[in-house]
Amino acid sequence: MIPLLKFSKSNGKLSNRLIFSIPAGYTCPHAGVCRTTADRTTGEVTDHPPGCSEARGYRCFAAMAEARFPTVRKSRWHNFDQLKAARNIYVDQHPEDPTKYYLAMKDLIMASLDAQPHRDMVRIHESGDFWNEHYMKAWMLVAKEHPQVKFYAYTKSLQMWYHLQDDINSNFYLTASYGGNEDFMIEKFPEVYKRIAYVVYTEQEAVDRGLEIDHDDSHCFGDKPFALLVHGSQPAGSDASAAISQRKKDGGFIGYGSKK
Repeated sequence: MIPLLKFSKSNGKLSNRLIFSIPAGYTCPHAGVCRTTADRTTGEVTDHPPGCSEARGYRCFAAMAEARFPTVRKSRWHNFDQLKAARNIYVDQHPEDPTKYYLAMKDLIMASLDAQPHRDMVRIHESGDFWNEHYMKAWMLVAKEHPQVKFYAYTKSLQMWYHLQDDINSNFYLTASYGGNEDFMIEKFPEVYKRIAYVVYTEQEAVDRGLEIDHDDSHCFGDKPFALLVHGSQPAGSDASAAISQRKKDGGFIGYGSKK
């Protein structure tokens, strides 16, 4: 029997939801400037994809948590391993139609979620992303079977979203996370990608772009673009690091665990 998946319980302003995560970077096929990974064994951090500007690139906050905390890293790899195990077992047992392995992942997610205390919301991927369409479809099916719960996720897997848009239930909210290698989809299909999250370095940058800043994921349930302030541990000397340092001096927002 495959072990159940692990969820974490948020705190502070996000206390009414469960959080599901898988390894950052390794499960983000369309990440761009934010692609950062922490080695599964050592936690060693690898920054920046090829062609990423050292100045404007920024580290993935989730990957830095994996680098700092072995227990976090272990939990996220556990989830990824079990999802792939469910897929592999289904494929072995159904050689006549192996493409429906999303059903096995759906069943595993359902069983794991049902073992958790009830929450009004589930954030899919504080770390990680939809690594293929089968996996995304599994979560969509879970949402359909839990209509009383809001499921939401930021994603750079925009073509997967486009292909599966007719399968999205009213309680399943996707936000396009700008900064990946499929950003062209946002301009090409604006009727699909209405919620878009842009990472900004300062409050003024958000104002200049006409964007509200989200501090508690509330904008993930709206219908317009918004901004997220860069946060977390950033490379020394980078624009991102300088911006966070200045916000600390000013007493501004520095992270989702902050009271600000």
